[in-house]
Amino acid sequence: RHFPPRLLATQPQLADLTRQADAARASGPQTEIPPLALAAQTVSLRLRIFSSLISGDAFRVVPPSSGSPAEAPWSTTRSPIDLPDLLEAQKRADLPSTKIQLEVAYLKYHPFRLAWIAWLLSAFLLLIAGQNLKHSLLPWGKTLAYLGLLLLIIGFAARVYIAGRPPVTNMYESILWVAFGAGLFAVIFSIRHRSNLYLIAASPIIILSLIASDLQPAVLDPSLNPLVPVLRSNFWLTTHVLTITLSYGAFALAAALAHFLILTSIRKKSPLANDDPGVLHLYRCLQIGVFLLAVGVILGGVWANYSWGRFWDWDPKETWALIALMAYIILLHGRIGGWWGGYGLAIGSIASFLTILMAWYGVNFVLGKGLHSYGFGNGGQLYVGLFALLEIAFLAFAL
Repeated sequence: RHFPPRLLATQPQLADLTRQADAARASGPQTEIPPLALAAQTVSLRLRIFSSLISGDAFRVVPPSSGSPAEAPWSTTRSPIDLPDLLEAQKRADLPSTKIQLEVAYLKYHPFRLAWIAWLLSAFLLLIAGQNLKHSLLPWGKTLAYLGLLLLIIGFAARVYIAGRPPVTNMYESILWVAFGAGLFAVIFSIRHRSNLYLIAASPIIILSLIASDLQPAVLDPSLNPLVPVLRSNFWLTTHVLTITLSYGAFALAAALAHFLILTSIRKKSPLANDDPGVLHLYRCLQIGVFLLAVGVILGGVWANYSWGRFWDWDPKETWALIALMAYIILLHGRIGGWWGGYGLAIGSIASFLTILMAWYGVNFVLGKGLHSYGFGNGGQLYVGLFALLEIAFLAFAL
């Protein structure tokens, strides 16, 4: 077993056994030293050698002048040795105490974990209340959803203040931001259109996203790391990345609504009318998502020109973002042109979200190529692939 030197030095039994061995050795070579005392003497000798090495006494160098201590030649090397400690002390002195306290509270209370718990309880109560607007559990379900959104805002505000940067520099933060976007749009649309369907549809997105980010730290790094140089233009980072990932939240909410609409249509064995409230809700989500994605792609081109000297270079990330945008534009134009009705719009929403999944996760974690290397990672391919297969199977079932 291993013991720290400080602990060994304070053991009285070790000192007693060492003295016993010293006395036996001093009495003559014919005296037998007990094995335990001999082992204790060996440990004590090694402890003294270790202490002399640490203190510098073991290095006996000729002093520079008479009367100088034995360690005087080593005094000139003390400043470089102490430099790391001095730098660490300076770092702690420069860091505001409020940031330290906030980070401790953030790591202790886990606002994002509390958020998915609130959304889980909200979904449970809203499902019980159903379409009964006078149900006693309905206000509690809405309140918990609002509380979950507030906890997401608090978590993001804490990360922004602690790190001093926008909270979308890796896959972990982008998943949280997409969950926040889905929750934000769900709350806004539920208040505007007086429909709880938005809150119910957003719940699985938020719950699964936050649970995945909470339980997979090896794949989704929650650390508050500094920005890589290309991301240190906070204006372009804030506008481009926040906008384009916020569109993912709108599309995720649209895909969730589409699942509800398709299952309801199959259960009732009735087609979805174009003027069905659920179809209109789905259409609004798609409109918001397309607008944000288009703006995000354009701002990404401006940022690319600012960072790399060209507006567009058919980078895999750029290409798949454009593919996703075109898929949703075709979906919306098909509805306007009468190519498909409400049911087709729901089917297309789910199918188009697979392009978002590729642009968001596939490029970073599967392809791993291009100029967006700061977002690359590894892991989770099995789960994401299984999700994509389940979605394809659901579409085949719905058709």
